[in-house]
Amino acid sequence: MERNYEFIVNPIAGPKNNLLFFKSLNKKLTEKGMRFRSEVTQAQGKAFQMAKAKMNGSETLIVSVGGDGTFNEVASALVNTPTRLAHIPRGSGNGLARMLKIPGKVSRIPAYLKTGVVRSIDAGKINSHYFFCTCGFGFDALIAHHFSTSKQRGLKSYVWYVLKTFFHFKGVDARFVLDGEEFLGRYFAVTIANANQYGNNAFIAPTADLEDELLDVTMIRPFPLLYTPVLAIALFGKWIHKLPFVETRKVKKIEIHSVSSPWFHRDGDVYSPEFPARISVRSRALNLLVPLN
Repeated sequence: MERNYEFIVNPIAGPKNNLLFFKSLNKKLTEKGMRFRSEVTQAQGKAFQMAKAKMNGSETLIVSVGGDGTFNEVASALVNTPTRLAHIPRGSGNGLARMLKIPGKVSRIPAYLKTGVVRSIDAGKINSHYFFCTCGFGFDALIAHHFSTSKQRGLKSYVWYVLKTFFHFKGVDARFVLDGEEFLGRYFAVTIANANQYGNNAFIAPTADLEDELLDVTMIRPFPLLYTPVLAIALFGKWIHKLPFVETRKVKKIEIHSVSSPWFHRDGDVYSPEFPARISVRSRALNLLVPLN
């Protein structure tokens, strides 16, 4: 049977005009004879509600159009259901899409939607909320807070906040438990990862696997400033886990008991968990369309 496509479009995701982009995509899909309907989100949280309402029919494929935050909302509605999800990346980072090589160009999207195959991937869960890329606290969470208040989106804006904040950041004190092993001290950042990167090919957990039923925890302790360029190179070079001030674990359960900072992130967005925050992995929880090749 032919697939029916239900698009959920975030008009303000990422640095570019999403409505203009979807107009071009609409034209391309129509040319290819593909049947689809679309709905535009009007506020945060609406994508979740729309996805819940669209879960019908074995051949229905819900398609999120937006960034990691939009994907999180739609995917969270579909966890542990047979409904399948496709994603068109339009955000600033697009971590999961980059990891899975999901295309964002209009010319390549019809083939992805028509010939893509479904993979059942894991989902992370923090208290009662899901994440599919990363969550955590420390420097990256502070940057997520600054970024959320900015009118400018995109990589340049993100880099600006990193440079503006980095030399003043002293780390956060935290106490947490990884599969029964307790950690206590000061950290530059602690990231719990389901996917291998934040986005923009910044690989915070190079060995992460979306189907291994584990979460990768990357713990970065405060480090001398002279290591800053090394950290950046390692992050984009997929070897951050080999640095002397970085420690990693693959775990099933995390309990975060205290963090000396109010800033926390979940799939790139600011998040405020209740403590103790309990984090676990849900095995093969989401049916996601990925490119055939």
